[in-house]
Amino acid sequence: MSTLNDTYETEFTVELKIGNIPEHVVITEDLPESFKITVKDKGFNLLRYAYINPIPPLTISFGAYSGAGGHGVVKSSDVQKMMGRRLSESTKIISVKADHWDFYYAYGGQKKVPVQVKGKIQAMSDYYVMRTTVSPDSVVIYATEEAFDTINVVYTEPLMLHDLSSSVVVQQRLQHIYGAKIEGTDTAKVSVTVDRLTEVMISVPVKPVNWPDNIQIKTFPAKVSVRVSVGVSNLRTVKPELFTVVADYKDLPKDSHGGFPIKLISQPKGIVRANLKNSEVDYVIENLNR
Repeated sequence: MSTLNDTYETEFTVELKIGNIPEHVVITEDLPESFKITVKDKGFNLLRYAYINPIPPLTISFGAYSGAGGHGVVKSSDVQKMMGRRLSESTKIISVKADHWDFYYAYGGQKKVPVQVKGKIQAMSDYYVMRTTVSPDSVVIYATEEAFDTINVVYTEPLMLHDLSSSVVVQQRLQHIYGAKIEGTDTAKVSVTVDRLTEVMISVPVKPVNWPDNIQIKTFPAKVSVRVSVGVSNLRTVKPELFTVVADYKDLPKDSHGGFPIKLISQPKGIVRANLKNSEVDYVIENLNR
């Protein structure tokens, strides 16, 4: 029958961190948060580690392990020696999982870069994504010399939203960048504004452009229909005077038997789609010098 006086092997998880970091140094790639250690001892000592007096976090001194080029290496043999001094004399360390741990740091290299949402955001039928914003819209990063010039944007973790029919706000983690650290936050708030689509038909005058002073065009009809898809909240922006449909002299057909091609060249912000009902109009050209 097993008793607490018997000897056992048990694995424990120990927190790991770097200490004594100079003010001008930024850890851009940290050590793992913890490591596994297997020890051998009598049952009552192992019970004490598990429930009564847990093994405290191990703090690695930055100055002892910082190396050249912003790269530090902590060997498991060193960790084993440090742990040996923290455990009871009767406790034997069998193994420390991992051969070594790397960390990276930079001496004050920093810059501000934009935050962008990565992923796919789609609304359901009869709705549309009006806008997507992210907060913060930019962050300060610290990076090693090798990584510094290659980092021009920070992305969120992929955000996949489908069949939206209402606005949503999501807290999304920022993607980890190897060899770099983001100051102050590791998440961003993504706000997706969704609106219901509606469709209206408006009548817009055809405007002649680029015509010589001595030539005049008259179109039939003088106004054309434009089919506009817009969110309900932007319906008030759908005013004919904010749309421009043109008959451009540069598009004058060589064959006078066909219609004159017209184009929709401008529309107000907030319009999802705007299309001409007809792409041509009948026309008459007058020479004013005659």
